[in-house]
Amino acid sequence: MKRRDFIRTANLALVTLPLWLENYADTNLNRDQKDLDQILEKCADYCEKLSNLVLYFVCREEITEQIHNYNPVAIGHFSETDLKRITKKGQNLPIEKNVYIYDYQVIRKENRTKERRILLEENGQEKNEKNAPLKTKRFEHEYMIFGPIGLLSKHQQQLHDYKFVKETRFKGEKVIVIEATPKSNFKLDKPFGKIWVRKSDFSILKIEWNPTSVKNYKKIEENAKKLNAMPQITFYSEFSFEKSGIRFPSKYSLKEEYINPKWGKFKKSEITVLYKDYKFFTVDTEVKY
Repeated sequence: MKRRDFIRTANLALVTLPLWLENYADTNLNRDQKDLDQILEKCADYCEKLSNLVLYFVCREEITEQIHNYNPVAIGHFSETDLKRITKKGQNLPIEKNVYIYDYQVIRKENRTKERRILLEENGQEKNEKNAPLKTKRFEHEYMIFGPIGLLSKHQQQLHDYKFVKETRFKGEKVIVIEATPKSNFKLDKPFGKIWVRKSDFSILKIEWNPTSVKNYKKIEENAKKLNAMPQITFYSEFSFEKSGIRFPSKYSLKEEYINPKWGKFKKSEITVLYKDYKFFTVDTEVKY
């Protein structure tokens, strides 16, 4: 079996002023920073609760992956008409599509976490493959529930700078959007980006990851160089399911595209992961003495 060339996108540890502040005087900046500090403190408390979970759940993980298998070298020999069809309509590109359905399980006890999968279905064919590997071919993901810890825990807050982005609504909830970026004197190998924080309890509803924080981002840059293009990567995680005050993953999406100034935009791959039908056996917080 050939070794797959994964690009890792999330692991365990994995701005601008709000619109109404834009016209405020500089004298308000200290107060604004105080508000942000309070938000970060509450977010750290949420991450502490998430870190101390005694956890056992299973759910259905549905993965759809599309890969455009074009040859970057061949693109340079296409006619201008062909290139327009490729970039605007996606014609003439062989597309590989894979659909995987897993029974996904996470167990966390005494600060030890296990993530297991049973492959139920692959491209329409029934399976019953226990302890199955993640079969996606372009990107992989893991421990999505713990994504907020890598951005907002007390420890990680020492390694990041934070800014307000805006106040808005997300799926009917009032949220504050903040942005985390690594401090200039730290080199982090974990994802970072924008965070949608629910105002009512400071839990995390969404994370839009900065594309440069993808592990093995150099591979993306190498692919872009072959295309004489700029990479355009969009990926985010959503946490719509709630149990005992903890938000659980509902969706993960990643789109990999490249923009060539002459030929336009090329889509290389896209993956969508949906988490459904949660069954909870344990969701509790460890008591520390």
